[in-house]
Amino acid sequence: MVYVFSDPHFYSERIIQVANRPFHSVEEMNETIIKNYNMIVQKQDVCYWLGDIMYDASKEKVREILGRMHGRKYLIRGNHDMNHSETWWRAAGFDKVFSHPIYDTENHAILSHEPLPEFGNVPGIVNYHGHIHINGYDFKNHQNCINVCVEMTGYKPVPLITPLLLQKQNTR
Repeated sequence: MVYVFSDPHFYSERIIQVANRPFHSVEEMNETIIKNYNMIVQKQDVCYWLGDIMYDASKEKVREILGRMHGRKYLIRGNHDMNHSETWWRAAGFDKVFSHPIYDTENHAILSHEPLPEFGNVPGIVNYHGHIHINGYDFKNHQNCINVCVEMTGYKPVPLITPLLLQKQNTR
């Protein structure tokens, strides 16, 4: 399976307040996100991480977190991940790292950190994104953009499902 996941902001006390996360401490938040992730993602799965892993990340902290999480991890860097290079993030434990949105041709999905409203109503293409931690944002013609910030997904990854994938499943 292929999953998407965005904006965990591990070790951030600030994100608990700013995004109104239901945690009393960073330890509780980190442990909940790791537990939820591992209940869904299995060793053979791929999970696209759509950015904002942690503020001021140290390689040791990133390795410790990623070492506890299943699957192959592909990072699309977010605004809070740009202070380290792609090479740094790979050395910290990601299997693949991208500094720009990518197009998954097999599934007809654009994977990005920030929403790309210009693709919001292109038939057959879905833009999975993070970055926006609140409910109720809206862009005109944005119906094919799916916000997968952890606040929107119950603090867990979600399957990458697109119209093409649904069509393939329905023809079986």
